[in-house]
Amino acid sequence: MKSTSTWNDTLSIGIPLLDLQHKQLIDQMDRLLEAIVVKKETQELKSILSFLNMYVNNHFSYEQSCMELHKCPVACQNQAAHARFLKILQEVNQKIDQKESLNLISVRIKKELLDWFVSHIKSIDIRLTPCVKK
Repeated sequence: MKSTSTWNDTLSIGIPLLDLQHKQLIDQMDRLLEAIVVKKETQELKSILSFLNMYVNNHFSYEQSCMELHKCPVACQNQAAHARFLKILQEVNQKIDQKESLNLISVRIKKELLDWFVSHIKSIDIRLTPCVKK
């Protein structure tokens, strides 16, 4: 059972490396949700989460440095949003460790990580594009 990807071209901000990173992150969140739906072992969920955590930290750090370098007016707002995302990702990790309901965890991943991330790209990250193009 292969689910469709959440990524689509409307999420492209026109900065190739950031678009690639965004696609990778969305694909990993899709993969995590899929693993929960098909009831993969906890170890596989932890493996996906571990990669997601590493990748998201690298991405957020790179994106933030771009915003600061190009004097993007939403750099501070972006940093705060990233901190909130990382906190939720950590809570999801803990809930999986504590063997809490995967159905509840998947709802949280979908709503507070994946849907939030899509919205964040469209509302915050897109505002970096004109700063870079100057």
